[in-house]
Amino acid sequence: MSNRVKQILKAREASIVIMLAVVMVVAFLMNNTFLSFENQMDVIKSNAVLGIAAMGMLVVILTGGIDISIGGQLALVTVLTGQLMKETGFDNLIVIYLLGIVIGGLIGLLNGLMISHLSLPPIIATLGMNTIINGFLKYYTNGAWINQLPQKIIDFGMIKLFSKPGEVGGQVGVPIQFILFLVAMILTWFMLRWTKLGRSIMAMGGNRVSAERVGLNNKNLTTFAYVFSGMMAGLAAITYTSIMKSVDPNAFIGYEMNVIGAVVLGGALLSGGSGSVLGTFLGVMMFAYISNGLTLARISTYWQSIIVGIIILLVVSFDMVKLHRETKRMTKVDIVPIGD
Repeated sequence: MSNRVKQILKAREASIVIMLAVVMVVAFLMNNTFLSFENQMDVIKSNAVLGIAAMGMLVVILTGGIDISIGGQLALVTVLTGQLMKETGFDNLIVIYLLGIVIGGLIGLLNGLMISHLSLPPIIATLGMNTIINGFLKYYTNGAWINQLPQKIIDFGMIKLFSKPGEVGGQVGVPIQFILFLVAMILTWFMLRWTKLGRSIMAMGGNRVSAERVGLNNKNLTTFAYVFSGMMAGLAAITYTSIMKSVDPNAFIGYEMNVIGAVVLGGALLSGGSGSVLGTFLGVMMFAYISNGLTLARISTYWQSIIVGIIILLVVSFDMVKLHRETKRMTKVDIVPIGD
């Protein structure tokens, strides 16, 4: 076996692909409609929001941080933009998407400043932000849904590229939401792979002390990571509205666990410095296929949550054991000052 093949098989993404293939085979055996083109497109469409949000969360986790407020950000953007569209009839989708991205980015900026400049622990700062947002939404909406949105966003959400007649009626094709997910992936990959900013984020996540010693501004990098996460949340929120055709202010309660879980399933380490866009995409698809397979098997949603939680714990435990073993293999060198 060539060294190149061995390197590919050792890659974290390779193990995720194997696990994903196992999940797909099991799901197909439980219901043979699982692998149908129509079901695959439905899975992609319904999980595009998760995928876009996961791209932002990946960048935060790469810094060694975490964003518990992602669910609140999604809900806030959907409510504010949904209310605007309902009350004014404004239906310029480009402006609506930009507005959502700006709102999400501003929330991310607040998170980033609290963490980088006030030295608040990420989990405390973002948990507090999430609580504030949810409290505001309860006051503002009183839990009521926002309906009667402009027809343009409804029509946009139903766009399918390369469509053809389905076996049971209707049109089957590539949903527009997948294109948006793809754009988010390419943007995140390009930023992390080809820009100094992205490489600096990876370096900081690997070792914050060393990154600061070589001249990286950890505070600015941390702030940017949370702004980027907020912007992805804004993009995901409008995409959600295009799918649901209405706004439920309570739809994203606890959603942050789904986003974090998908990134972790994709091999990102919560300690920072390790993770990839490809791995996160595979993690999202694994999360999606597990949920879809369990749904097709008519397994209760309560059991679905338990099963997904167990799988996440097993994957994280496996990663921690692997990391611990690799750390033990590293050669330790003691430097003794001259004269001692």
